[in-house]
Amino acid sequence: MLERLQTPQPCAVHVLSPCGALQDESALDRGVQALRDAGHCVHVPDGVRLRFQRFAGDDAQRMAALWQALAQPSPQAACSLGGAVVMASRGGYGASRLLSQVDWLAMAQAMRQTGHVLCGHSDVTAIQLALLAAGAPPHTLLHGPMVCFDFGQAKGVDATSYGHFDAATRLGQVMVDWHCPWWPKGPANRPCQVHGPVWGGNLSLLCSLVGTPFFSGVQGGILILEDVNEPVYKLERMLLQLLHAGVLLNQQAVVLGQFNPPGPVPHDHGYDFFAMVDYLRSLLTCPLLTNFPFGHCSPKACWYQGLQGTLSYQPEGSSGCGVEARLVQTLQGAEQV
Repeated sequence: MLERLQTPQPCAVHVLSPCGALQDESALDRGVQALRDAGHCVHVPDGVRLRFQRFAGDDAQRMAALWQALAQPSPQAACSLGGAVVMASRGGYGASRLLSQVDWLAMAQAMRQTGHVLCGHSDVTAIQLALLAAGAPPHTLLHGPMVCFDFGQAKGVDATSYGHFDAATRLGQVMVDWHCPWWPKGPANRPCQVHGPVWGGNLSLLCSLVGTPFFSGVQGGILILEDVNEPVYKLERMLLQLLHAGVLLNQQAVVLGQFNPPGPVPHDHGYDFFAMVDYLRSLLTCPLLTNFPFGHCSPKACWYQGLQGTLSYQPEGSSGCGVEARLVQTLQGAEQV
């Protein structure tokens, strides 16, 4: 399978552990080997395997590693879009501890010069949104795969996930097609299209940034949200927080990815993810789409934080009530937030 994933123009990939400590070092080894088998030049600093309590090193060590990875020119061959791809080994928890300790304005300026692309999701959401708020160019913030989860699974690399990553880093193109089982609020039974900066990430992390200087607060955007293992009522509470804070009401569209919530309990009496989505749709004035292939899942799409994008959807057919949707971004000639 890895031979089929061979990349014509490989990237330099610098592995970084800015959040939680590795849970399975063999997953890191498999992920690094998979990227190398695909033709990429992969650098794994010693600090990637550090552990302090549940973190990948203490705060000072992780902050220094972040600066080293993003602000220093890469000695290796860069990807065709500029600098190296700085890919998180995993998420976990730990990025929030660094928020008040990093000079984000200086780091964003350094990334403008190095052109390095920070790639990851989950806890990395906090780092990317802080950089976006500080003025980091969207082409340096790829919300996408991580080494252990997406390239280090024992079953191998998912070809669709790799295809999205390859197109984004090698060609500067994002194109994600998916099926949404509900008709979004808006013009019925005819195609619809919205434009705006694509942004978001992990719902819990995004909510934790509201009201802080690290929250980019993009308006008129296409907001993508995901989470994992959160009960539905907690998901609803966080989404309502974003609604009451004015975040959801200022978007062109809200796109829900994969959430994998725990199953319902008897006390729920029919309240589930679908009921929550139906309730949220009744409160929004913009389209709400679901089932976007992103989150703690595989296959996984990827997209650039803050880069202008186009979301389009059309009826799936006369017999269905859902839509076929597409998200597109391209770096060439695109605007920043």
